[in-house]
Amino acid sequence: MIEVPLIHLRSRADNANVMPEALLVKLVGHIGRTGRYPHLIVRPMPGETGAYEILDGHHRAEALRRLGREAACCEVWNVDDDEALVLLATLNRLQGRDEVRRRAGLLETLRQRYGEQRLPQWLPEDAARLDRLRQVRLEPPSPAPAIGASDLPAAVTFFLTPAQKRRLEDVLRAHAGTRSQQLIACLQLNGEQAPPCDSNPRSRT
Repeated sequence: MIEVPLIHLRSRADNANVMPEALLVKLVGHIGRTGRYPHLIVRPMPGETGAYEILDGHHRAEALRRLGREAACCEVWNVDDDEALVLLATLNRLQGRDEVRRRAGLLETLRQRYGEQRLPQWLPEDAARLDRLRQVRLEPPSPAPAIGASDLPAAVTFFLTPAQKRRLEDVLRAHAGTRSQQLIACLQLNGEQAPPCDSNPRSRT
């Protein structure tokens, strides 16, 4: 490991890995707070004595510049142009993925130790994402009791003459809701104190 002055570090124009500004700000805060970061991986810059080309660590170099640092801790790899291209395409992309429940457990430990206010400033996740991960650790609600076959709604079919159908419709208009709700209310099948079915609704004044 060597320390390389930032003015001697060169970024590659073909580096495809771009960090959103919000995450870069968090990276700056982390390095500024702890002073620690993974070493940059560099190689001697072809054709420029004393300079180094960054293979991995472009964002760390930018964070150090924003902090006003003068040098970066680097690991030097002596590779040719072809291998440098392969490393540029892989070093920034080869990474594991968090198992959600383990990540949630880790974040809960951090929350208990440092409180909720600091975590969105330190971690890649924003406050909304942290809250969703916290929900992962909560026990799911108990399922509702299963409905027995005897408790399932049953269809009732009956037949009316046209005159009886018109009479029934007149009676049901005294009740609100769907046709099923009107019938239930009219017949007081749910125990509510509803207006009784009028056998002769046209007689009302």
